[in-house]
Amino acid sequence: MTYTRLATVTLAILIGSSAVLAQGQDEPRVKEPPRTEKVDVQIRYRIRADRDERVRQFRGLEKHLTALGFEDSRKDDPDRDLDILDPNAERFTGTAASDKVLQLLDDPRVEQILFAPTGYMYPEDRTKPVPVRIILRADMIPSVQQAFHFQTLQQLERMGFREALGYDTRGYKQLKGTIPYKYLDRLVKDLRTEPAGWFLTETPLDRLPRPFADRNPLRWVEVMPPAEALPAYVPEVVPPTRAKMPPDLRAILADPAQKEIPLRVIVLFAEPIDSKLEELRSKLTSGFSPTVKRDADGNPLKGSDGLPALTEGAALDGAAGNLASIRFDRPADVERFAQQADVLSVRLPRQASETISPIPAPGKPASAGSVLTASGVEAMHRLGYTGDGVKVLVIGSDFSGAEKLIGKGLPKKTRILDLTTELNPDILPSPVDPNRAGLGTSAALALAVAAPDAELVLVRVDPGAIFQLFGIVRVVRKEATFSDALRSRLVDISNKTAELTRRKEIVVTEYRLAFDDLADDEPTKARRVRAKIALDAVLADQVALTQRIERFNVFQKSVLSALVGTRVIVNTLEWESGYPLDALSQLSRTLEQLAVPLPPRIVKNAGDLLAAPPPPLVWVQAASAAGAAVWGGPFLDPNTDGAMEFASPNQPLPPMNWSADMNFLGFQSATGETTGDLPAGARLRITIQWREPTDPNFPSVDRPAYPVVLRLFRQLDPKGEKIPSDEMAEDARSAGGPYPLLFTRTYVVFEQVLEFTVKEPGRYALAVAKGYEPEALLPGLKRKVEVHPRIVIETLSGKPGEGRAVFRSYVTPEAGVGIPGDSLGANTIGVPVKGDVFGGGTGLALRGKPDLFGPDSLDIAGPAMRGPGLATGYLGGMATGLVQAGAAGANPFKSAGFTHGTMAVVPENWLKILRPVAKPDK
Repeated sequence: MTYTRLATVTLAILIGSSAVLAQGQDEPRVKEPPRTEKVDVQIRYRIRADRDERVRQFRGLEKHLTALGFEDSRKDDPDRDLDILDPNAERFTGTAASDKVLQLLDDPRVEQILFAPTGYMYPEDRTKPVPVRIILRADMIPSVQQAFHFQTLQQLERMGFREALGYDTRGYKQLKGTIPYKYLDRLVKDLRTEPAGWFLTETPLDRLPRPFADRNPLRWVEVMPPAEALPAYVPEVVPPTRAKMPPDLRAILADPAQKEIPLRVIVLFAEPIDSKLEELRSKLTSGFSPTVKRDADGNPLKGSDGLPALTEGAALDGAAGNLASIRFDRPADVERFAQQADVLSVRLPRQASETISPIPAPGKPASAGSVLTASGVEAMHRLGYTGDGVKVLVIGSDFSGAEKLIGKGLPKKTRILDLTTELNPDILPSPVDPNRAGLGTSAALALAVAAPDAELVLVRVDPGAIFQLFGIVRVVRKEATFSDALRSRLVDISNKTAELTRRKEIVVTEYRLAFDDLADDEPTKARRVRAKIALDAVLADQVALTQRIERFNVFQKSVLSALVGTRVIVNTLEWESGYPLDALSQLSRTLEQLAVPLPPRIVKNAGDLLAAPPPPLVWVQAASAAGAAVWGGPFLDPNTDGAMEFASPNQPLPPMNWSADMNFLGFQSATGETTGDLPAGARLRITIQWREPTDPNFPSVDRPAYPVVLRLFRQLDPKGEKIPSDEMAEDARSAGGPYPLLFTRTYVVFEQVLEFTVKEPGRYALAVAKGYEPEALLPGLKRKVEVHPRIVIETLSGKPGEGRAVFRSYVTPEAGVGIPGDSLGANTIGVPVKGDVFGGGTGLALRGKPDLFGPDSLDIAGPAMRGPGLATGYLGGMATGLVQAGAAGANPFKSAGFTHGTMAVVPENWLKILRPVAKPDK
């Protein structure tokens, strides 16, 4: 495969070392349909000799061709006999057996051949394209061969040649594509003289680049079976006003049906905004205050009182570092806000990935008794360490059915806190996502197996609201009593109160005027009826507002009651993209800061509990469940063709690959079997993320050193039955971007996104190419940096545990776990399953993650489940018992002597020093 461009092949290729380019394969790795029995051949030969020698060599050439079964189509032409004496004659035309056609080149007098299946139906319109395969001369070192390939392509493009996508170049010895039929015969001439006029070539030989100028580059040309004419892929044109927005947000802005629907977005600012939140709220209040509601057609809406209905206005729902979550009344407001100078990017909230999935039939979970015994938790239970007196939070996206399990699988001291309530202006919980129903409940049940007497709080969060985790930590540590979202709900209530007061004054005034006139005529009576309806509507809204205020107060108190005093937090959600990896996200860094022991403090009043530092917070985090959907490694481009190679040149190619530039995708079922075809209707998001240093002279996000473009190719005929299997069509390409996720004075974290819905089933491959790069004024000024990207495929069209898209060609399990499992402050829990992701990230190669492994499955109430989230729940219960037993610090496993990177088993030495829990006197 090649992405040849003028800027990528330079003189350095010709003179540089070529050892790394030895990956080109002489042996084809492509399936091809068999050729027809006979082919029509044009042979170009050259005999430069005097008359007698020419006759002798001409007879020898005829003998060679006849021996191979070549049938001359001009043998009955009277002028045919003159060719033997004509020094300018250099062409044979005829037919030959397809299995011997390439042997025609064995005679040194044969310069090149062009052949096509006998009876090939050429297009009537000579401007129409004909598919061809062109084999070049191949006696050069690899680097020179690549330059030769590029120079030949440039010359062919002057005749209308259009290079194919993703084909096997066979070590830059082959070109594939289409050429207008009217130029086909020119491929059996000396290409160096084409195109040419009546007397002169367009480019003199002495001006052609070397090695192209040294001799005719073409060896043989084959007209390929006609394939379906596919139009060239036309990428989306991103308007300048939406350049800061990824494709999913641009799609919403372009959808007329969503132009009046409120929208929550994540905004990246150039500077941290933690100290500027009130300033940001003021900016939102002044520039995006409540306005008149409108329907999808833009018509203003009225309330039940007949007055214009108003929106809620923009609101800040959360903030951390450079990021802020803002809810706008309509998508157009987002586009307007994005134009501000301090806004670097605006995107939709990235949904967290679930780490729990159903066990496919006929699989069965491990029994709770065997797990308790094998992990040593049963021995802790015998000593009385069952989590009593320790408050534990389990964070999940849904806890459906948990109410019925309290005291029947869940501890008696269990309560549920729905934090999605704080995200809605009406202070009501968000609807349940059916794709996530009950997954958090499974983790809570697993925790209860290990800590049956713990004080358990099930905290439901919006999986797209990572900032809610910051709010939880602040409240737990008594750093705040209101989250940012709750402060915004106060603003909403204030705005609603002001609006209701204004409406009430208008309605009451109209009511008094209407009932001052008690006439019986119809218009007056109708006015009184309207005034009465309007007043009733305002009073009803006043009651609703009062109920909203009551819900706010009750909810705020329940948040404080549920969260304060927490010692252990168990989180089953993780983010594979959308936030900086390599422990650079604000959440990962916050957990690391919390895990650092505080220095000793001097307390004036001994015994003052308020002056004592808060106890360390234990965060137990699920590792990644992405598995084969992740690739990570260095951005390799040893042949400088502008395309990233997924493996080093000395690594063998997978069976389905003919180039390391492509990573074929597959579809993995719930039972683990992977097929080569993606099903129709599958909706995928492919994300590549990398970190690069900023330009010290111009630190900005506008000129990335790696302007990456993601391209998705579809194999037209994987079996090679009608056309070669390396014939590809481009079905998707990332447009816009890359988009910054984190900007500092020394580095930038970028992300490029490709969202794609499979329209027809088939085999697809991902290619990563470098986009447009402005030329440096001097070669020495061009930035050269090394990056280590991480690519993940997220299947958006299925439930957790159902089939998903994965990589087939190249998979790197060591690419690192997701967020916040990459943090040193998190006790990251995985499962001992082959192919699961491990490591701290592509930029943290030496960080060992997961920290511990737990059981992949556990027999609990409800459907049988598995995954890192279930193991995290169980080890969260184990951590609860360790905290009860006095294990110190934010990592009680380390304090108790657990072996890092192994199955979690309570050490015997720890059990020996534990004293039984004293039972209270009855």
